[in-house]
Amino acid sequence: MVVLADLLKPIDRGDGRRTAVEVYESLQQSILSGQLKPGTILSQVELAKALNVSRTPVREAMRMLQEGGLLVGEPNYRSRVVGFDPRDIEALYMKRLALEAMGVAITTRRMNPELMEELRSVVGELESDAAHDNFEMWQTLHRRLHRLIVSETGDTLANELEQLELRSERYQSAYKGAHLLGWWQRGEAEHRELFAAISGGNAPYAGELAARHLARTALELLAALAPEYDTARLRNALNFAIAGAAGL
Repeated sequence: MVVLADLLKPIDRGDGRRTAVEVYESLQQSILSGQLKPGTILSQVELAKALNVSRTPVREAMRMLQEGGLLVGEPNYRSRVVGFDPRDIEALYMKRLALEAMGVAITTRRMNPELMEELRSVVGELESDAAHDNFEMWQTLHRRLHRLIVSETGDTLANELEQLELRSERYQSAYKGAHLLGWWQRGEAEHRELFAAISGGNAPYAGELAARHLARTALELLAALAPEYDTARLRNALNFAIAGAAGL
């Protein structure tokens, strides 16, 4: 039986809206990191007690997590942490492939020196010993990288892509990390190639590389978590994303 008080740290009390955001961020991190395992049942009453808050912000935070696809509602004011469904992985990455390829191509065309330098810095930090020794730090930098390469599409689309990236991290945490030697190597080579295409102003190729990077990650996830799943739709989505980026 999962004892939530042993897994979650109490939150300092604040105003209602701020507390709801803090509850959301705490639960989101616990789910993405794998601390709250797939299938775990979360009760509003137990969460409120463990986090030292009222049920109102807990209810709001759980609603936000359900909208984000991390929880599914259950009877009696409870929710369940979503499991590893290959259809969810497929749908998640099909959406990311199309939107991110477009976002990278657009951002490449609108790149400015300040943004380019920030992107260069993040690519370098991802390859540091500090990031390689701290998976959470690496994920934070990786999240920043993916935000930067679509940042010129506008906040609405960039925010949506960031939420998709966060959902992706939950699956990535299931098979990446310090327990898998050299888990960062292939991805970082792709990051360098992508940065070269962006810095060279090659928008269609940058969009293609972004799509291939995501598709490779998705295929690895499905091979690890659902090895018998048919990936034909995902491969079709990759071709569509590449063609779309080429047309921008």
